[in-house]
Amino acid sequence: MTTRRRGRGEGSVVRRADGRWMARLDLGWRDGRRRRKTVYGRTRRQVADKLAALLHRTRAEDVPTDERQTVRQFIRRWLADVAKPRVRPRTWETYEAAVTRHIDPFLGSKQIAKLAPHHVQDWLSTLEARGVSASRRRYARVVLRAVLNTALRWRLVAVNAAALVDPPRAIRREIRPLHPDEAKRLLKAAEGRHPIQAFVTVALSCGLRVGEALGLRWADIDLDAGSLAVTQAIQRSGGDPVARRVLLAEQSSLRADLRRASAKGASVSEIDRLRAAFRNIRGRLAVIKTSLNIVEPKSARSRRTIALPAVTVAALRRHRRQQLKARLAAGKNWRDTGLVFTTSIGTPIEPSNLAKAFKRLLTDADLPSIRLHDLRHTAATLLLTQGVSPRVVMETLGHSQISLTMNTYSHVLPELQREAAEKMNALLSAT
Repeated sequence: MTTRRRGRGEGSVVRRADGRWMARLDLGWRDGRRRRKTVYGRTRRQVADKLAALLHRTRAEDVPTDERQTVRQFIRRWLADVAKPRVRPRTWETYEAAVTRHIDPFLGSKQIAKLAPHHVQDWLSTLEARGVSASRRRYARVVLRAVLNTALRWRLVAVNAAALVDPPRAIRREIRPLHPDEAKRLLKAAEGRHPIQAFVTVALSCGLRVGEALGLRWADIDLDAGSLAVTQAIQRSGGDPVARRVLLAEQSSLRADLRRASAKGASVSEIDRLRAAFRNIRGRLAVIKTSLNIVEPKSARSRRTIALPAVTVAALRRHRRQQLKARLAAGKNWRDTGLVFTTSIGTPIEPSNLAKAFKRLLTDADLPSIRLHDLRHTAATLLLTQGVSPRVVMETLGHSQISLTMNTYSHVLPELQREAAEKMNALLSAT
């Protein structure tokens, strides 16, 4: 009888000196290191069964799991190789901030292959105990879930532990859109103000995001046909991400120290010292230079064409004449960016400066204080209350799903339902 030599990757079962049985599976070489997997049991049968299951899993996956890889190691690779090439710069910065502030300090040292739902739940509870807001906890969970989805596809984990844990309860911010009369007052107050008048008119009638409106080019607008195409946006990003990450970590630590000192009734001098240190870091963060950059629209759905009302076409024609005058006045200082909304020398408008001008406009119009972004909410609300199909509103706003549109503007539903009931009553009564 001939015996066959065991091949590589078939495993071996032996009895140890302490009486336990052991099986070792050779997984070959990777990154210059020999990789093996070992299982143990009280009997040969137990170990043989474990070895068979391990062989089946390894051959099915064809990629051995590195159980020693930590969440920190994988998430840094994910940020650099997976997220950064796929998302806009500002989105990547929010990912990195969530990792630096809320994920890495608590889960970074854990082995990613052994991360379980109860670890994620404990982590979220710890963040809540430290005073992290529900929105930030939800976002941190979203980032972790995306990281583990990649790890799941790469067969580094068996399950996505973050997806198996319920997200923190969302506290939805109440939307404060302008009423039709208020929108008219706002446009009236903006008359003659360049370029805020044209910006407010476009935002109210088209529902553009602030970055989309600031990224508009004259090449994207056909005034004769009355249409506008969203092809790009402007977003502030950049700076030294490493330096920002270090400062953000220090800021997070100081915030926790300040919270603990206040809870314990620390002396006034100690609290003042912590506050001064916190202000110092905030100032150092402001020094890290960022810049306004042209970026892709938020999503594929955000690339869209919108029909312009006549009032918007008229406002844009007036704005174009004003911009040509500004260009002549600037002379050689004019920078030809092709943008619709620019400074007096043709450069992109700083969003924070635009927000300040908008606040002054609200004060002059005697209107409640709202965000610049609420003009987008106003546009959607006005469209829905006029009976425009939610599907059309979704396409106008560039939402990825109609459920997002309806969930965001659920405050309009009672009015729409009442209108539908009245129309049904009129139809049936006539019959």
